[in-house]
Order: sequence, then structure tokens, then C-alpha cells
Amino acid sequence: MKPADDPDSGCLDYWSGGLGAEPTTIVRRDEKPGNGLVIGNTGLATTLPVRMGLSEAVSATLAKGRTAAIVVLKIGGLAQINHWNGYEIGDQVIAAVVRRIETCCQGCRLIGRLGGGHFLVVIDCQGQQDGLDREVKQLLTRVSASLELPNGAYFINGTAGASLMPDQGESADQLLRNAELALRSARVGCYAWYTPELQVSLASEVEIRSALVGALEREEFFLVYQPQVCTITEKVFGVEALLRWQSPTLGLVPPDRFIPVAESAGLMPELGDWVLRQGCCQASHWSRSGHPLRVAVNISAAQLEEAGFEARVREILSECELDPSLLEIEVTESMLVGLIEDNQNTLQSLRKLGVTLALDDFGTGYSNLAYLRNFVFDTLKIDRLFTSAITRENAGDVLVRAIIAMGAELGQEILAEGVETLEEKQVLQKLGCSRMQGYLFGRPVPASELEHG
Repeated sequence: MKPADDPDSGCLDYWSGGLGAEPTTIVRRDEKPGNGLVIGNTGLATTLPVRMGLSEAVSATLAKGRTAAIVVLKIGGLAQINHWNGYEIGDQVIAAVVRRIETCCQGCRLIGRLGGGHFLVVIDCQGQQDGLDREVKQLLTRVSASLELPNGAYFINGTAGASLMPDQGESADQLLRNAELALRSARVGCYAWYTPELQVSLASEVEIRSALVGALEREEFFLVYQPQVCTITEKVFGVEALLRWQSPTLGLVPPDRFIPVAESAGLMPELGDWVLRQGCCQASHWSRSGHPLRVAVNISAAQLEEAGFEARVREILSECELDPSLLEIEVTESMLVGLIEDNQNTLQSLRKLGVTLALDDFGTGYSNLAYLRNFVFDTLKIDRLFTSAITRENAGDVLVRAIIAMGAELGQEILAEGVETLEEKQVLQKLGCSRMQGYLFGRPVPASELEHG
């Protein structure tokens, strides 16, 4: 990246450790000459100048007796823009985001860039949190508007976390940490305020992260299998393998608690390969016993994007002596964003092996029908979000009917997840969906307890 030397280009200085490197920091340039930040060429990234700027802003706001929001704003997709369009376009996007922040509202002040797509903003307001809430929402809306550049349009996706000053802290460090915690809790494209409960959640995450160290070697993980049923024959045709963790110190930890931590800790490639191998070996055992069942295995983005993933699947199938048609690999829509061509090649190589491919939670992610054009899937899985709505509102029927019709046109199998009631089953059957999974047909259980219907 290059310095933004033009005072009209966003009024920011930053330093880069080399071509293609992430900028270490950006700070506001004062109008007086010589007040811009100059960092030595040590190559060490630091957010110290930004934090110093925040400390000054906090002190000034407290001295005036005013209320303010400390906001950490995350812009998603910058890495993809740099990858596909080059760093010069990435610079233009950053400069546009900066201008939007600085012109958002009268009390909005950009302190600097924390690194990557994270920006630190202070919003000063004479009112209380209600007024600040509107300002944060306005900031997010303004930043997230699509961006027109000479070479095309770009979708800017902003997410924000905010802490309230002085109610939730009077030191810059505490307010920044609180805002970052709030950001972690915010849904993509939305904003969240810091609450004390987030500290409890963080403590739990730290505890889980510590307990995960060595858990695989200690054989604390195991798989359970949930049946997938054809309602025409009332027979089980497959199962989904689901990961569980029995920690000696934490007990049975729910997947929605430990899997995100494992992902952030970089454990998923190894853990995911273990799940794949165990699932394939179990499927092979069932097949040799005369009860062939297709086993669906969820893979992580880290697995899919690792070099040699297709070769590892081939190796595991060979080790377990499993017919590839008895393995189904599930991916989610969000995993397909970014390295589209690479992911497409990997998935189609797996399909050529005879492995079936499923798009999980269809419609709940980026909902881009282009995925169905760029990627060839054998199965579309209707998420529980839609399944549970079909008996409560007509809109649910319409969405499920559209997914089923689209799948039929594309020659894809449709499977409804999360079916819990007889009424849901009957409505799905009327809509043309005969393959289902959910508590109505069976809860996830160890392989030894699974009955073959």
C-alpha cells in the first residue's frame, strides 16, 4: 500500500511494511504541517498511536462532561477485494470508507484504523444512549452502502460493536476492549452494545480454549449420528455425523460453544479430518455389516481451503475401504465466498470421485443463487429456520415451495432439517419434500444405538 499523501484523499497517514502488506496503523493528520504520524521502518505492527488518539479523545470528552460511544467498525470482504482486484482497489475502498465515516454526522470522529478492516470511531453526543444508538445505526447504514468505483460496484458490509462512555468505562483501554467484545457478539451487518454478560462469555471462551488443548489426543471427542428418513418408504437412507465433546473438566460441551472457539484457535483442519475419518470408518462398518447408510459430514472452511484436501479425502476413503457414494460432504453458503474458483475445483474433484455434495442451511447465508450455477450440488438442505415457519405463516410455505421447485429443476435432492412435529412433516410432504431429518425421526445418538429402519 502507498501513503495517502493528498490531504483530500481521506486525511489519513499510514505506513505499510511492504507491497501487499496490511497497513500497521492509520491516524488522523492534523491540519498543521508536521503533525502527521511517521513510523520507523522496523516492520513491527502497532496500534499504539491509535490507542493514544483514543485516550486523548476520551479525556477531552470526560472533561466536557459529555456522553460518547466508542465504536469498533469492521468492514468485511477487504481481503477478498485485495485478492481479486488488487491492493490499489483495496486502497480506494478504504479511502471511501474513511470519507463516509468522517462525513457521517457532526459528532462522529475517526480515530484510526486498528488493522485489517477494523476502524476505531468516537461518536460524541449531548444526549444519552438513545441518541447515540441512532448515531451508531446511521454510521453503519452510511458505511454499508454499495460503493461505485471506476472499475465497478462493490458491496460494503459493515458490522459494529460499541461501548458507552462514561457508563461502561472511563479509560481508553477498557472502553476499547468493551467495544471489541460487543463487536464479537454482533451479527454480520448489524451492531451491538457492550453488556457485562459479554465478559462472562469471554471468560467461558478462554476456559474452553484452554481445555481444547490436547483434547483430541486424549480422545475426548466422539460422534453421534442423526437419521435421515425417506417418508415415502419410512426407511432411514442416511445419517449426519455430528461432533460432540466430553471434557473431563467442563462436562459435555455444546457444539455451538466449542466449535467457534476451535475455529478461531485454528484447530478445525485437524479436528475436521478426524471427524471425516471416523465417519467414513463407521459407514464402512455398516456397509460390510449389510446395512449401507450414506454418512453426511460437515467440513469447515479451513479444511476446504487447505491445499490437498481432495487428496486427503481420497486417502481416507481408501484407508476405510468405503465406497465414495456412501460419503456426503456438506458445506455452507458462507464457505463459498472468497476463493470461488479454488473451492469450485476442489468440490468438483470430490464429486468426480463419487462423493455426493450437499449445500447446508440453504437460504440462511449469502442467499446467492449464483452458487447453484458455479457449484454443482447433489443435495440442498432446507434449514430449520424455514421448516419451523411452514406451519405458522404462509410466507414459510412459499419459500420452502420455491426451494423445492428450484431443486427439482436442477435435479437436486431436497432434504428438510429440523422436522419436529407431525404437522411439519405433513406440510412438507404436500409441498413435495419426502426426505427429512429431525427429532420427529430420531435424535443424534452414538452408532451403537442407531436402529436401521
